[in-house]
Amino acid sequence: MKVEIKDLSSVRKQMTVTVPKDEVKKNREDLYREVSREVAIKGFRKGKAPKSVIDTYLGSYIKTELAKKIVEENYDKAVAENELFVVSMPDIKNEDPEEDKDFTFTAEFDIKPVITPEKYTGFELTEPVFVVTNEDVETAMSSLRDSYSTMEDVTDENLEIVKGDYAVSDISSTDHERLNWTKVTVDAGNRSFVPGAHEAVLGMKTGEEKEYETQIPEEYYIEELRGKTVKFKVKILSVKHRILPELDDDFAKKVREDTPSIDELKTKIREELEKRAADKKKNIMNSKVAELLLEANSFEVPESMIKLQAAMMVQGMAKRFAAQGAKLQDVYPDPSVLQEESLASSEKMLKQALLIEAIAKLADLKVEETEVDNEVQEMATTYNMQYEEVKKGLEENGRLDEIRFQLLEEKVFEYIIKNSTVTQETSNPE
Repeated sequence: MKVEIKDLSSVRKQMTVTVPKDEVKKNREDLYREVSREVAIKGFRKGKAPKSVIDTYLGSYIKTELAKKIVEENYDKAVAENELFVVSMPDIKNEDPEEDKDFTFTAEFDIKPVITPEKYTGFELTEPVFVVTNEDVETAMSSLRDSYSTMEDVTDENLEIVKGDYAVSDISSTDHERLNWTKVTVDAGNRSFVPGAHEAVLGMKTGEEKEYETQIPEEYYIEELRGKTVKFKVKILSVKHRILPELDDDFAKKVREDTPSIDELKTKIREELEKRAADKKKNIMNSKVAELLLEANSFEVPESMIKLQAAMMVQGMAKRFAAQGAKLQDVYPDPSVLQEESLASSEKMLKQALLIEAIAKLADLKVEETEVDNEVQEMATTYNMQYEEVKKGLEENGRLDEIRFQLLEEKVFEYIIKNSTVTQETSNPE
């Protein structure tokens, strides 16, 4: 077998394979014997019909199957011998095999890009420094306290609504027919889907009515009202008052069984906020490094790889929306927009992954199996599951390779940051 390879582009090849006539002859004879055994030809017992008779009845079939057989036997072999990483279906062309002649076929296909990063160290980076303050801890404690609050009906009609109360209200407007609601619940001082209602009900009492004006937000769902000032009438039907728990040791034990005091709870909250801040800093730095890598290293990615990645991305999105009871078409009514966005994202994702692989090789960075096992164990602990159960599920879904690549990516980002100039800048963790 003789193989010639021609570059059509940096990521597309044309491979010409010439198979010697002796091999063609052997394949032809094998095919004749097979057809003779399997096909009944009038006037001959199976396996006894001469080639000339078989050609008369099945000549076209013989040529097609012979070409197919030779291509199948030699294409993969030629690809392997030349160490080609093919990423697309081959476009194969050939003439019919002829007696006592070599057989030649050509295959055009895309290959995985072989890249040498031009720049992957020496970047100028700004690292955010997030400082968790006592105020951040108190804000987190307040949110935690709110989540453990209870609600009770307000029976005193003279009690004014305060922030955090739930006011069941009738709200109407003569400015638009769609601005009328009955028994709508307003989270006083916090939020309401009725513009301005969460502010208007503050200080009101059960049974009280009043009018208020507010400007409709620019993102409001009724397009013709956006930016306009509208007058509403609100009537309070009933009120539920929020009862907040005391921030004491009993509260700490209720929130965390292994936390006996409120001071220890605050310490744990601070540790969690600091971890969240560290993760946020890492994500910001990694995103910036990825952006700089793509800017500094230009190379081509096969269209076939991009389209496949985009299809997988859209399929994943459709599954996630379906799990939430929604449809992809509801979010992307125009398929061309979805296609454009998914193709652009896929190209960026693939280029980043290829750069990570290439840099890891150059910097001799590897992921040990113990590191993958530790990651699986951490997942098992988080979800309160057995290690073996989690690992089996990851293996069945092909997720272990994904975890392995994520760990490799982390190492590459750390290496790049370590070998770049980093300037720190204090920022708010929120």
